[in-house]
Amino acid sequence: MIPLNSPKIDSLRIRIPIADVLINGEHQEFLRTITTVNNDGEILSEHTRTTYFNADEIISASYSVRSHFGGDDFVYIGFSSKLLKQSYFQGIRKENIDLCLDFINSEGLLTVTKDKLLEAECVDVDFCIDYFIDNEEGTVQDVVRVCNDLTRPLKQINAIPFTRGDNTGIQWGHRDKVGKSYKKKQFLKYYAKAIELNYKSFEFKNKYLKDALNETIIDINGNILSKGNKFFDEKKLMRVETTIKNKAHFNSYGYNVSTLKQLLNLDLNIDFLQIFSRPMLHYMTGYREVIHKMEMTLSQKFKYEYCREVALKNNTSIENAVPVIALNFQRGITPAVKRARRDLKNSLYDIINMAQVGKKTHKHNSDFWNKFIEEIQAKNLIP
Repeated sequence: MIPLNSPKIDSLRIRIPIADVLINGEHQEFLRTITTVNNDGEILSEHTRTTYFNADEIISASYSVRSHFGGDDFVYIGFSSKLLKQSYFQGIRKENIDLCLDFINSEGLLTVTKDKLLEAECVDVDFCIDYFIDNEEGTVQDVVRVCNDLTRPLKQINAIPFTRGDNTGIQWGHRDKVGKSYKKKQFLKYYAKAIELNYKSFEFKNKYLKDALNETIIDINGNILSKGNKFFDEKKLMRVETTIKNKAHFNSYGYNVSTLKQLLNLDLNIDFLQIFSRPMLHYMTGYREVIHKMEMTLSQKFKYEYCREVALKNNTSIENAVPVIALNFQRGITPAVKRARRDLKNSLYDIINMAQVGKKTHKHNSDFWNKFIEEIQAKNLIP
């Protein structure tokens, strides 16, 4: 069964004080000190392995020990919904967290109680939603093209579309480079989930999901969508992922989440979709907005042409011409001058965005394309 159109927890890391877990001192690798000696018996080096991931197994959690300011040691455990095996597509929930706990304890590195697991601080939480493209001709690749076309042409927005043998998709930002810029750099990714499982996670899919993919598929309201694996389609099953880094990031959405227990008690309802819509609105221009602004004013056309001329003169892109124009427009370091330059840059970027996105998105004019756009708008895949 693949629940569609509803958010779920895909993966996360938790941080537990090392005093709250029982470390297995007999484990052959984790927290073992490796000593190198020469032929005379002299110690050349000593190294304690503080990280572990069992790459030889189809499924494994990741483990690391870190010392923090003040001398306290913490164990970090990273795990995903793959620990749920056949229930992978259900996502991590309070109803199945015991499966994750049992798996972690079964790996033999440490033992942790359920109470301590639930009290652990959670970071780097990946949420996801699975969608099926209903339009007969539409595909995940079509969604990627539209999203790439709608991406705002700003220097600080980094869209990375990819089409390769083992996956098709697009991402904005990087999971490990967000820092405190939650509103401007939140990681967002769209990709073909069936392709990813068939190529990157084939062993996992073959061992644990074959039977599950033949079950009845329902939506968020419990309505039967299909019997069998019709929706496990490389061209049409798409996953959207985004990462919430920590408590402060959750707070920026109005959620008080610090511990795993608080995370599992979240109501992943329609209001929770804001964690996907905010980065989407930041990275992409709305299709409706483009339609409304197809005709630029005479002043806007003049400014756009001027940006093109400056770009040609400086042998650069039209986006990179904007800071040059703003700097020459008004020099100085006073707050008023800085605001004026910033406002000018923003207005020029808006005009460039209006012209370029309009050309891209309105090159299609067919019933199929209009219905396809309506569908992905209704699914909140584009603004």
